[in-house]
Amino acid sequence: MADIRADLCQYYPMKDVFEAILGTASFRAVKDYGSLKTWKTETVRLLRAIALTIAETVEVADEEWKADVQAEIEFGISIAKSATKIDELFAGLAATLATLVFLQVGFLPRDHYKVKRVALSPRNWKLNSVRSVQYVQSEEQKAMQKKVKKLKGTHPSAPTPPLDV
Repeated sequence: MADIRADLCQYYPMKDVFEAILGTASFRAVKDYGSLKTWKTETVRLLRAIALTIAETVEVADEEWKADVQAEIEFGISIAKSATKIDELFAGLAATLATLVFLQVGFLPRDHYKVKRVALSPRNWKLNSVRSVQYVQSEEQKAMQKKVKKLKGTHPSAPTPPLDV
């Protein structure tokens, strides 16, 4: 992988994520030329924000799931802290986030290594045998969604209402 360059376009999608989620200071830290140390700091901060978001947002979950999520995030943080190259940092982050996605929808399928290739058919990917996920929305949340949608327009990365910081 290429070395980190003084180039706004290099790794721009991740820079954009840092800005959208962590604020402009995070974006500025890596904007034109952020050292590996800076990238590691912002990546750890992102993972900690994800951990906090899950803890504060998921209202009903079993203790094993909570422990699995926390362990995966801690593992991701350890990978980020120990990365010696930017590609190691991004690979660790991608693996951590992919694992979290599967945990968020049910569980991480671990027996797939036993077969040559797992078919992308629904029967192989329905992950509700251990736990199921529900997204519910109160009337207050629906009203907020309408406000946010009106403020954002139709583009998902448009600014959201101001946060209390």
